[in-house]
Amino acid sequence: MAEYRKELEGQPREKILKLAQRITDRIGHKVTVEDPEYWGLAAVVTDEMAEIALHMKVRKPMRLSDFVRVTKKEEAYLEKILYEMSYVGLLEYNWENEDHEKQWVLPPFVPGSAEFVNMHPEVIEEHPEVAHFFDQMTRLPLDKVTAKVPLGGAGIGMHVIPVEKAIHAINETKDIEHISHWLKKYDGKYAASPCSCRMSRASMGEGCGDDPQDWCIGVGDMADYLVETKKGHYVTYEEVLEILQRAEDNGFVHQITNIDGENKIFAICNCNVNICNALRTSQLYNTPNMSRSAYVAKVTKQDCVACGARTIVIKTELTVMTQEQLPARQLVRHILRFKAI
Repeated sequence: MAEYRKELEGQPREKILKLAQRITDRIGHKVTVEDPEYWGLAAVVTDEMAEIALHMKVRKPMRLSDFVRVTKKEEAYLEKILYEMSYVGLLEYNWENEDHEKQWVLPPFVPGSAEFVNMHPEVIEEHPEVAHFFDQMTRLPLDKVTAKVPLGGAGIGMHVIPVEKAIHAINETKDIEHISHWLKKYDGKYAASPCSCRMSRASMGEGCGDDPQDWCIGVGDMADYLVETKKGHYVTYEEVLEILQRAEDNGFVHQITNIDGENKIFAICNCNVNICNALRTSQLYNTPNMSRSAYVAKVTKQDCVACGARTIVIKTELTVMTQEQLPARQLVRHILRFKAI
């Protein structure tokens, strides 16, 4: 892309090119300097960082002792550069092992480093190409696979949290009651961070007018990662509920990460359907399975009284709503959830 030629001048940075090829999940694609995988990384990753990262495999944790063994470098040097790599968003880390020892992970681009890079406003300002990097990495890898994705997303990206409860007050939803399952699971460790979708798309001139701050909530070890790498700040359970309620009031869609199986998440996002890169994928490809929940919505004849309302049964509980009773943005959200009806 012409606007990023400043990153492409001179000889290709071979370590960046190799790293981009390692991380990309585009099927059968050989990365070149013209690709977002290359110029997105080139904007924020040094060759020194790339050299360390090339000892890693995507989503395969490594402890400090592992880095010492494979790089032959001193612990002090490695601790410093691993923090720098985490700060820019190339790496994430957690303590999810039996020894509760810190381990670093090379994530995919999405969900992963392309988002983390876009959580520092000063980085977006200095390197506006990273916003386009994030945009393209939400689309390009899915060109060949999106239409084949089953209900619930099959571990790709994120998916919408279902209602799961009857809506007692017709004009509001009860999503927060379901989200509290995840909040309680992570026992008070939460961090609020800016929305990378809102910030990056605003940088591209395609923003929605929302304040991007504090819409994404990291839980568990991700909360520590966000705070320690200056991407977020700790919040209490009550503050999280306030954020979720504001999202409800604005008709935003609650989504959770979907790449670690049914017993783990690392983030809850409150997404605006106008600019969310995850929801947009379903709309671009007309494949709602990418975003909708794994619950199947259906009408049951014995419960229907032909009132003209939208009747939805989820896990045997009845929800009734009409288009007139839902604000427009909430209606869009429910259509996304219950596309099968």
